[in-house]
Amino acid sequence: MMFRSAMTTGLVSALLVAAAPAFAQEEGAAAGAPAAQSQGQQPEVVATHADWQVVCAPEAEGQPRQCEMYQLLRDGGGSPIAEFSIAALPLGAEFAAGATITTPLETFLPTGLGFRIGDAEDMRVEGFRVCTVVGCVVRMGLSGEEVDQLKAGSNATVTIAPFIAIDQPIEINVSLSGFTAAYDELQTRFAEAAAAARTGE
Repeated sequence: MMFRSAMTTGLVSALLVAAAPAFAQEEGAAAGAPAAQSQGQQPEVVATHADWQVVCAPEAEGQPRQCEMYQLLRDGGGSPIAEFSIAALPLGAEFAAGATITTPLETFLPTGLGFRIGDAEDMRVEGFRVCTVVGCVVRMGLSGEEVDQLKAGSNATVTIAPFIAIDQPIEINVSLSGFTAAYDELQTRFAEAAAAARTGE
């Protein structure tokens, strides 16, 4: 699957979540992605921190530039298998950050998506929100404690079940190399964009 060719969809989805006062606005994100694509807008990689990229939407006059941090996840053979992106959320939101994970269309949806940081015994399980031509999407909030664990860790794991072999779950490694630097830059850009929006610059 060519996930990177459809990165605009993931970016717009996550950014619309970031703009919401709470991390639970599904319909706006789904409606926003095709509009951005139809206008030919493409996201820009503005920084790379080890295995994470900071990706920003095109600049628009009078609008704060929205960004997310992104990692293309690969299977054991090095082929792209999933996408992981994180968006900053405004102060007062229910979560510290919002994460969007996109998996192949062949994912067995009833099993949900498992997420574990490091060697934690407990695996968080999240349900899929929607499937598009790009893949199947899970959106979840990350608590401040989880963000701190991601900063301190070396890897996380995403677990999915393939439709053709639901009893053989696939574990996908998420590298946390560069996570702290990418997250700090994301937060800085988010704060600057919010300040610019308040002053009308």
